[in-house]
Amino acid sequence: MPSKNKKQTAGIYIHIPFCSVKCMYCDFYSIPQREKDIPTFVDMICKEIDLYSKEHSTDLLIDTIFLGGGTPSLLNKSSISAIIEKINSHFDLSYLKEFTIESNPGEAPKNRLKDYIDLGINRLSIGFQSFDNDILKFLGRAHSVDDCYKTFENAREVGFENINIDLIFDIPNQSIDLWKRDLDKAIKLNPEHICTYSLTVEKNTTLHRLVESGNITMPNEDVDVSMYQHSINYLSDNHFEQYEISNFCKKGYQCQHNLHYWELDSYYAFGPSAHGYDGEKRYWNVKNLDKYLNLISNEKLPLEDEEKLTDVNRFNELIFNGLRLSQGVPISQLSNYTTKDIYKFLDMKMKKWNGLRINDEQLFLEGDSILLADEIASDLFIT
Repeated sequence: MPSKNKKQTAGIYIHIPFCSVKCMYCDFYSIPQREKDIPTFVDMICKEIDLYSKEHSTDLLIDTIFLGGGTPSLLNKSSISAIIEKINSHFDLSYLKEFTIESNPGEAPKNRLKDYIDLGINRLSIGFQSFDNDILKFLGRAHSVDDCYKTFENAREVGFENINIDLIFDIPNQSIDLWKRDLDKAIKLNPEHICTYSLTVEKNTTLHRLVESGNITMPNEDVDVSMYQHSINYLSDNHFEQYEISNFCKKGYQCQHNLHYWELDSYYAFGPSAHGYDGEKRYWNVKNLDKYLNLISNEKLPLEDEEKLTDVNRFNELIFNGLRLSQGVPISQLSNYTTKDIYKFLDMKMKKWNGLRINDEQLFLEGDSILLADEIASDLFIT
């Protein structure tokens, strides 16, 4: 996504950790039944932004903001407004073009969605996950299928013109036919963006413990691949462009914030467990709400650790993330971070991997080779 402002623009990510329930598969930092702490948390987020701005440059032009979690839609208008005002006091938002908030069906009332529109939020990401109530119950979701439809309808009525919906496949007891129906129902809603994720068994989750104990058996790899290939074909037939392995959109509706991550752009990050990148180093905050609140109340940034990226790191990250994108990664960027003869190196790798291609000075994956993206990327890593 090259642009004339590429080197100057950045995103801002705010992590809101509150949830009404903890889903059995989720490994993001989120905590249930702590909504009473939201007012204090908002004060501390604002204070973190103040503290960060005293110690670091904030002169990059902000073109995306993403409120993720957790369930950010648990925050009311005054809480979101306070965070926006604080961001605006330290950052240049004159280039802001995409402002996303995540929500769960049934946890974003119509009046609150209208409040978000009034505050300038122009993109909504809704975690449907499934159109089957039994599957939702298995996943530990707090909403029903009716909630999915109602939240989407309300979002349209209040003025959201850019809506993403998340769907999960490769779930135990989810047949391929059931997944096909999910995609068909999603298409009929006519969102601008659809994310389809394969259910992953992450450590330190309830799902992981149940799989390890033998109480749950995950579908085999053939089912996973069949569901994924159907997603690609069906969404493409319905005019959704696959611009990243898991992300499909109508023309012009790529998630600009996520492109910052995938293209190794800078992005600021605030909130417990939030990860940021300043162009030189990655940094991440403590993954504990109480520790986070305590550090900031004592005038300390909640930094857990940081890592300065070497040229090898940058090359490998560009490869790993760039090959997930349909457009691929610019060869000129790769050549900045290695002394290798880049074309000789890539020519050797293309002989090994049939789907690895170069066109218009972009390295990308073609056809079914996207199924092997991680394996191919790992083989291209330098040391």
